[in-house]
Amino acid sequence: MIEVGNIVTLENNVEYLILEELDHEGKKYVYTVRTLEDETPTDEFVIYEVIKVDDDSYLKDIDNKELYDELIEEFKDIVADKILSGDLDEMEAMIDTEEEAA
Repeated sequence: MIEVGNIVTLENNVEYLILEELDHEGKKYVYTVRTLEDETPTDEFVIYEVIKVDDDSYLKDIDNKELYDELIEEFKDIVADKILSGDLDEMEAMIDTEEEAA
């Protein structure tokens, strides 16, 4: 399932953690970070378009640089809003708690 917090595996067996999502002009996009086999995040961040086919969802590369740049700015705004509202701190605390329990 493609939703925030889940790790998805692409056809090339590369895994990405979904960090954030947004709707832009009627389409859904996700901000991701590539993860290693042990789910450790890397420094490779990518935005994908979510494509629905029947009951399945797939990630599609974004080829349009102008659109990609617009999406980067929108994702920055989402993260900034979460920082200001304190939601990001709550999310980080929840992740830390889960890691300690593991």
